[in-house]
Amino acid sequence: MKITMTILLTVLTAAITFGQITTMKVTSPTKSVDNAPYDSLVNFVGENPSKYIGQELYLTGLSESLRKYGYEGFFKDYKKDRPVNKPNVYQCCDGNNSKYDALNGKYFKVLDVINHPKAKENESLYGSKFYLKLEEKESNDIVYYKYSSNYRYLFPFIVVGYFEKAKTKYIGLEYVLRGRNWVEGTPEMYDIQNGQSIDFSAGTTWKCVDFTIEEEYYQLSLIVENSKGEQLALSVDNILKGVYFAFPKVDSDKYRQEFGDENWDLILNGKTKIGMTKEMCTLSWGKPKSINKTTTSGKTSDQWVYEDNYLYFDNSILTAIQ
Repeated sequence: MKITMTILLTVLTAAITFGQITTMKVTSPTKSVDNAPYDSLVNFVGENPSKYIGQELYLTGLSESLRKYGYEGFFKDYKKDRPVNKPNVYQCCDGNNSKYDALNGKYFKVLDVINHPKAKENESLYGSKFYLKLEEKESNDIVYYKYSSNYRYLFPFIVVGYFEKAKTKYIGLEYVLRGRNWVEGTPEMYDIQNGQSIDFSAGTTWKCVDFTIEEEYYQLSLIVENSKGEQLALSVDNILKGVYFAFPKVDSDKYRQEFGDENWDLILNGKTKIGMTKEMCTLSWGKPKSINKTTTSGKTSDQWVYEDNYLYFDNSILTAIQ
């Protein structure tokens, strides 16, 4: 009887011991923080908004169709931005947002950067959101701007230091244009000085004579001029995004020497041909929307998918165009 009870207790104890659910704390990887001071080389600093502290920001205009909606993200108290609370909106209101005419062209100094109040309780949702504590330069009003580190194209400011450094960097540089309209996608472009049509072809050289904010789409732009004195506005975003409507002349000269005159002229005209490399095709058509890869014995094949076209590569050489 004692032996039986002992065996039974041992089995029950083992069942209880091994049947318990246990937990273990796992430490998440530590995010690296870039503590280097702001160097004015970029306008949008992404995950490191603290670099803006002490910087002066200029609020750019909006295209005419967007002005009725005003500016989004400006609040008197960063703790009361949701749900929509019109009394808390700074310079209320166009729609639910700050009045366009009240803020357009204003300068702000960044006093501090504040983590979103809910960042600790929900890192995935709020960890990339911050508030820039700003002082409006004319009124000395304190206002909070809701900043997202994931969306560069929502950032409505130009950092004054970046603008000044970029102006020095770009003015005087020469660019070789593709002969394509980067604004409307039509064959024609127009002189920004008088609205007259410009007859320009691929391979023409233009010189940057100014760096400014153009007043149609309110984009940072290079003002480039040809030998006739005609001028175009070339968006800085098109350069930074790798949209190949224009090449710095030093790069164009390098590619012409590397690829040969025939290939480079085809690229400038947005064309491809069998035998081109992936680099050549990227320069000609831009990056594909997606890539399908197939690997077999001794060969790697890629299908590059564009809007209405496909390029096929074997071992990185173009073998078919569909």
